[in-house]
Amino acid sequence: MSTQTLTVLLLGTCDTKLAELLYIKEQIETQSQINVLIMDIGRNTTNHPDISFTPEHLLQQATEPIQSTANNNDTNNIPDLKSLPRATYISTLATSATQKATHLYQTSQIHGILAIGGSCGTTLATAVMRDALPVGFPKLMVSTMASGDVAPYIGETDISMMYSVVDIAGRNRVLERVLGNAGGAVAGMALSYYRYCHANLSKEVSMGDALRDMQDIHSGKNDNANGGIRIAISMFGVTTPSVTHARQHLESVLPNCEVYIFHATGSGGRAMERLIREGQLDAVLDLTTTEIADEVVGGVLSAGPGRLSAATARGIPRVVSVGACDMVNFGERKSVPSIFWESGSAGDSASESSRKQRLFHEHNAAVTLMRTTAEECVLIARMIARNLLGGSEKTVTSAAQPGTASETSGLARTKVVLPTGGVSMLDVPSQPFWDPEADEVLFSTLENELQGSGIEVVRDTHAINEPGFAVAVADELVHLIQVSDNK
Repeated sequence: MSTQTLTVLLLGTCDTKLAELLYIKEQIETQSQINVLIMDIGRNTTNHPDISFTPEHLLQQATEPIQSTANNNDTNNIPDLKSLPRATYISTLATSATQKATHLYQTSQIHGILAIGGSCGTTLATAVMRDALPVGFPKLMVSTMASGDVAPYIGETDISMMYSVVDIAGRNRVLERVLGNAGGAVAGMALSYYRYCHANLSKEVSMGDALRDMQDIHSGKNDNANGGIRIAISMFGVTTPSVTHARQHLESVLPNCEVYIFHATGSGGRAMERLIREGQLDAVLDLTTTEIADEVVGGVLSAGPGRLSAATARGIPRVVSVGACDMVNFGERKSVPSIFWESGSAGDSASESSRKQRLFHEHNAAVTLMRTTAEECVLIARMIARNLLGGSEKTVTSAAQPGTASETSGLARTKVVLPTGGVSMLDVPSQPFWDPEADEVLFSTLENELQGSGIEVVRDTHAINEPGFAVAVADELVHLIQVSDNK
C-alpha cells in the first residue's frame, strides 16, 4: 500500500461490533478521501472482506513469542484466544496489536487511529494507542467508559475520549450520530496530522526522499530536523512567576527555541518524561520537582518513581531545582489521610489543633497542601539524587576528572540549583510554609548525595520566584546547551 494514501486505523472487536465498525468505515470513506483499515481485536474469529488485520494475523506476525496459559507448551504456537482468561486475552492481543500498529506508524501507513469499545475493548485499544503511538499522533477512543475516570486509559498521552451515550451494541440513531461524529473527528485530525508532517519536509527533495524523511519523522530519527531547540519547563501554581521569567529569558536569548510548560500535577510530569523518552524534547529546566514530594510522602500528584529518569537516560542538558518540594498535595480537607491526623479520620471535622503537628494550607476548596517535614525532605532529596544518577543506590565516592567519560556523560550536562531564599510562594518569610531548617535539610542532603557524582550542585540566595533566580537558571541551561552542541 502506498504511504501517500491518507489512512485511519480502526480498532474494535468484530465478533461483537462489526456492524458499528463497518458503519464508521463507510462514513469516513464516503465523506472523505481517507482509507480505513480495520484491525479486529475480538476473541472469536470473524470473517469479512473489510477486515484488514485479524487476531490470527496479529498473533502470527508478532515479533515476540506469545506466552499462552491454555495448555500450550510451544510458545511459538498461536494461542486460542477463546480459551484464555479475559485478562490474559487482553494482554496477549494488546502486545501483538501494539507491534502491528507500531510498524504501520513507523512506515507511514497510518495517520490516525480510532477505536470503539466497552470496558475490555477500551482497555485493549488504549493500551495500543499508548504504547505504539507518540504524543501528537491522532488518537480517538469512543467508549462506554468515557463518562467516568479515564486516567487509567489515557495515562500521560493525548488520547481523546468520546462518550458513546448508549451502549455500542446495535445501531440506532443516537449511536449512529455519535459514531458519525467520531469518524468525522478522526478524519479531520488525520488530515491535519498528514499536512503537518508534509509541511515539515523539504520541498527541494524528491518524492522518494520525502517519504523516507516522513518515515524518519515517524520513527523519531528526524523529529526536529527543521525546528529550534525544544525546552521543557516544569511548573506549579506556586512557582509560576519563576517559570514565566525563565521562559521569557530563554525566548530572548534563544529566539528559535520552543518552550513547553508542564504542570506538575502527576500527569504533567509523566507526560514530560514520555516526551523526553520519545526524543521530542532537547533540554529541560526542571524547576518544579514537587511530584517527587508527593511520591515520597503519599500525596495525590505523584508522577511515579521514575520522575527525572528520562533525561538521565538520554543525557540531555538540564537544570534541576526543588520547586514546591515544601508541600504535598491532597484534595479537599476531608480527603487528607488519617495518618497525618492526631486522632480520628480525615473525614472528621477536626480543628487545626487536632492535626498531628502538621502544617496545612487550603490552596482552594479542592486542594489542601501539607508542609513537608525535615525527615521527609531527607527522603525527597535522596530520591531526586538517585534518579538524577540513573536510579543507582550506590554512593559515588570519586569526583569526575577532566577528560574522563564522566565529564562528557549526561551527568556533566546536569546542574542542580538550590534557591535558599525559598522553594515556593509559600516558603518565604511571612508565608505559612517558611521553614529554613527543613529547607536546609533538603539542600544539604542533596549536596551530600551528589558529592563526587559529576553533577554540580550550587546554591543561589534568591527565592525561587525572584527574577534573579529565574534568569540565572535559564542562563545555566543555555550554557549547558551550548557546551553540549560543541561536543
